[in-house]
Amino acid sequence: MGWLIAVGCLAAAMALLWLAPVQLHLRLAQANLKAEVFVELRVGWLRFARAITLGEKAPRVRARTRRRPGAEKQDVRDLLAASVQGLRYLGRATWCERLRLRVEVGGLDACDSALLAGLGWSLVCNLLAQFGRLVQVNPAGVAVAVVPNFQRPLLRTDLDCILRVPLGKATWAAGMVLRAALRRRALLARIRERQRRKGDRTDGRSPDSSPHEDGDGQPEEHGGREHGHR
Repeated sequence: MGWLIAVGCLAAAMALLWLAPVQLHLRLAQANLKAEVFVELRVGWLRFARAITLGEKAPRVRARTRRRPGAEKQDVRDLLAASVQGLRYLGRATWCERLRLRVEVGGLDACDSALLAGLGWSLVCNLLAQFGRLVQVNPAGVAVAVVPNFQRPLLRTDLDCILRVPLGKATWAAGMVLRAALRRRALLARIRERQRRKGDRTDGRSPDSSPHEDGDGQPEEHGGREHGHR
């Protein structure tokens, strides 16, 4: 009888672990070029939280990012296409408990503000419709508003969203995505080979260094590299 009790306790523990909720809480407060993002992830009794502040320096960082080659973009698209089934399963298992969105827009005059508010309503409604097709949404937890500001040009967004999914289903979806990725062995091999070649080309330099600069972006000494001349 002892082993039956042990097996029963193990099965109950596995069932509780499978049904344990994974909760993602996202808050966004954006005003023009500044934004504050708060992300909280709860897995059972574990909690991970992080707050990020984005300012006017963000566009400069994005401008320094190099564009990916066409072949690399195609590989990423192929990898995402292979993961669609697992992502759809995860979306069907996800429950949106709360979705509160408030957008405030303002133009140069009252006419512009009213026009921007109308366009904002159209965009928000389309996004909500697409979001409702991806995950299950609690109708009682949805609150959306697009407000015109007739005083000054402004773009302000306040978002509060809570998503929940059982841990077992999230793990199963991750396994589906991993399995689909492993099936594309040739694709993964191309990605790894491209990363290896990229590392060989840099040869210890930073990605932003020119061919005549070292890893710190400083010009190389004339004796650091020999150039053959015929």
